[in-house]
Amino acid sequence: MQLTDSDRRLMRIRGRARAGSEAPIPPAVQAYLNGGPLQPKTPASADGEQGRESERRRSARVPVASEVLVRRVGGFSFEVALHDVSNGGCRVELLEPCEVGDPVIARFPQLEPLGSRVCWAEGTTAGMQFLTTIHPAVFDSLLTRLADEPTAA
Repeated sequence: MQLTDSDRRLMRIRGRARAGSEAPIPPAVQAYLNGGPLQPKTPASADGEQGRESERRRSARVPVASEVLVRRVGGFSFEVALHDVSNGGCRVELLEPCEVGDPVIARFPQLEPLGSRVCWAEGTTAGMQFLTTIHPAVFDSLLTRLADEPTAA
């Protein structure tokens, strides 16, 4: 039997998948799969921020007092309060509670819409992770535009 290029490629992919499945599952992932907590919460500091031990963000958040247009997929767009932003996500105050994993679209001034997903939610406050990170130069420009925006009174 002669193997075609697509058959060889499929065999390589299956081999890599098998090799990856032999790696041990980390305890935190195993706890999540079993329905347990992701990681222990650390006590909040005096300014209300979580301890650095629980910080999992790839980039630093920048506190802002602005608004962003957010649309839940299949829903309407609403301007909501933007509390902080990084090139990988943001924290917003939505009008209604949402679920972790909900797909949303964020529209910042003079940027293309950013596909996002809700990665955590506490009441109406939610953390959104952008599906693609914002380039550092574009992020700096965005911060300048957000700082120059007139605040709603």
